[in-house]
Amino acid sequence: MEGLACGPSDEPSEGIVVSKPTARLMMLVNAAVWGSGYTMLKHVQESMPTQWMMFFRMAAAVLLMGVVFFPRLRGIRLRRYVVPGLALALTYWLGFLFQLKGLETTSPGRNSFFTDTYCVMVPFIVWAFTRKRPSWQHLVAALVCAVGIGLVSLSGGGGAQLMHMGSGDLMTIVGAFFFALNFVLVGLIGKDFDAVALMLAEFAWCVLFFGVGAVFTSGAPSTDWARWDIVLCIAYLVVGSTVIAQIFQTIAIQNLPTSEASVILSTECIFAMLVSVLATGETLTIPSICGFALIFGAIVLSEIQLPASSAGARSDKTTCV
Repeated sequence: MEGLACGPSDEPSEGIVVSKPTARLMMLVNAAVWGSGYTMLKHVQESMPTQWMMFFRMAAAVLLMGVVFFPRLRGIRLRRYVVPGLALALTYWLGFLFQLKGLETTSPGRNSFFTDTYCVMVPFIVWAFTRKRPSWQHLVAALVCAVGIGLVSLSGGGGAQLMHMGSGDLMTIVGAFFFALNFVLVGLIGKDFDAVALMLAEFAWCVLFFGVGAVFTSGAPSTDWARWDIVLCIAYLVVGSTVIAQIFQTIAIQNLPTSEASVILSTECIFAMLVSVLATGETLTIPSICGFALIFGAIVLSEIQLPASSAGARSDKTTCV
């Protein structure tokens, strides 16, 4: 989950300017595409090892982006993107590694809500980097999120256990931490780089990480994976979730405050739950519904700027103004 902040740069053609309504619509489309992708990830995982799936997804995305944005990339000094791309790729790779490992043993809806807790973690990671203490609303959001996770856990054991957190849920939360770290790093270093070129460098490193990991953990790829349902799902993940959604995000967040963009993007978990319920028959219990509502409320609370604390909130966030 990444976004790039606006800022000065030493390369002339970096920012893509769009209107604020257009930027908001791009973020909403991003959230819908990402949210629906959880169910497709789950389907592909049933037949293909996770790291091979991500290798094909990232490799196809790099090739597609290289072709589409070749004219733009020709005027950019790509060598200066190697190190920042590596830094972002490490957190992006680890985030997906833990998130998708969690998805193997939990439902797409639960996985999406736990993944989006990264929004609540961001202010605390910013605190670690900048020494800017989170505001009271961030502390309240963290508490509300914890209560929400506790309620969701009720559905893990059919409502019989208070804290029945499966290993998949815990893996997903660890993945959310790395996504939060990736988000903060992009906000801190992204302003000095072209959005598309930086994302391409990040994905290229991820191809290497996932490829090496796939070979060591799962061996050689199999021809059994060449089924139409798997190919179509991966195509959707490449074109929709990886290329279009990521580009929409990086452009939109250059034209919106990070806080506003994050709130719109947080609706991803709602789209993911709806698709999971409709497509896979995922069931919802009263505790899980209440827990998801609290988690979503915590995500929104962590990102909005309340009138009484707007000045402090602005100082605590990497914004686009």
